[in-house]
Amino acid sequence: MIAEQNQPRIWTIIWVFGVYLLLSLLFQIVSIVWDVTTGNDFLDMTVTWHSELFGLTAMLIALIFAKWQRIRFFRWERISWKGFVFAFIVMIAAIGISSVIDYLGQNFTSYTNTQNEILLDDVYSQASWLLSFLSIVIIAPFVEEIIFRGFLMQQLFRNRLWLGWIVSSLLFCAAHVPTDWVSFLLYLIPGIALGGILYKTRRLELTIFAHFLNNFIAFIWT
Repeated sequence: MIAEQNQPRIWTIIWVFGVYLLLSLLFQIVSIVWDVTTGNDFLDMTVTWHSELFGLTAMLIALIFAKWQRIRFFRWERISWKGFVFAFIVMIAAIGISSVIDYLGQNFTSYTNTQNEILLDDVYSQASWLLSFLSIVIIAPFVEEIIFRGFLMQQLFRNRLWLGWIVSSLLFCAAHVPTDWVSFLLYLIPGIALGGILYKTRRLELTIFAHFLNNFIAFIWT
């Protein structure tokens, strides 16, 4: 762990995250203007792909600013195989629990699918396999983990990691816009699992790996 005196100030973390939000907003405006002027449908994969790439670019620039301000998300040290096994088991368990909840919801309530999944199905139904894979399995988990487990849990709540675990899990769930108790649980459970992995291992790399795994399984399952 980094000595307390060498850790960045909370306000430094906040302004670096603000840089990401500002860049993301500006890039999304550019993306919208671009797609409007070229006549792209907003459910077209081209629009989503532009948005994903601009969002990734904003995050990469923010990570450069973070490195400049000595905000360390990654330790760049070898991760033991036990860490990967732990992350794998926790994520598989979360997927299993979510599958049971999904089954119960579809068979005993009016729930059919989350609104987020319905939107993704509409957007990616006409997309190439490669673009869908890169967007869902690679880019989204990387960016989301930097935001929720990186900036939020690992950095802002570094002295109250348990509280960061709770807050990041709830915000991760809220960001996926649940519309009923089933979809709420379906997004809360992986959020809790990912937070638990960071809490136990202190390695953001493992939460990214676990998120990759979760989205990869969802990708090939559907």
